[in-house]
Amino acid sequence: MRKCVSCDAEKPKSNMTRIVLSGRNTEIDSVVKDDSGKQHGRGAYICKNEKCIDKALSDGLIDEEVYAVCVEEAAKYKLSLLPIAMKAGAIAAGEYQCEESIKSGEAYFVIIAEDASDNTRKKFEDKCSYYEVPYVIYGEKENLGQLIGKAERSVIAVKKEDFGTQFIIRFGGNE
Repeated sequence: MRKCVSCDAEKPKSNMTRIVLSGRNTEIDSVVKDDSGKQHGRGAYICKNEKCIDKALSDGLIDEEVYAVCVEEAAKYKLSLLPIAMKAGAIAAGEYQCEESIKSGEAYFVIIAEDASDNTRKKFEDKCSYYEVPYVIYGEKENLGQLIGKAERSVIAVKKEDFGTQFIIRFGGNE
């Protein structure tokens, strides 16, 4: 278990990003992301979510370059949850299924593809707002479909609360 320097939450090492203060032998110390987990220097951990990464940037713990790398890693981590949710039967994929799960109250979180048509985007933003379902506009249709083992999908709804909560924490919702 490791402790996040931004939110003080304790999580497994695999759910954190390690950063290291290195360059002690030079005049300028620099903070770098440590992929190996073994780099020399003073190490710290940040949760793989935007809120903690943003706080680390605003607190001066990381610079813009490390911030960009951490945000990219957090995005990959978020998407890695989709196949697991699909296997658990916690995903509604496609416009019809998502619309039904939103209306019935089964949807806990909705992902709308960035390249979805303007009509589809507006329709689901309005539905999510009306039914108070957190959503995010993220990824491309082709990638979202591939992650759940299907063809292109413009919209994906997460139907189980435990998975939905993980997506809300990681994505933030209602961008």
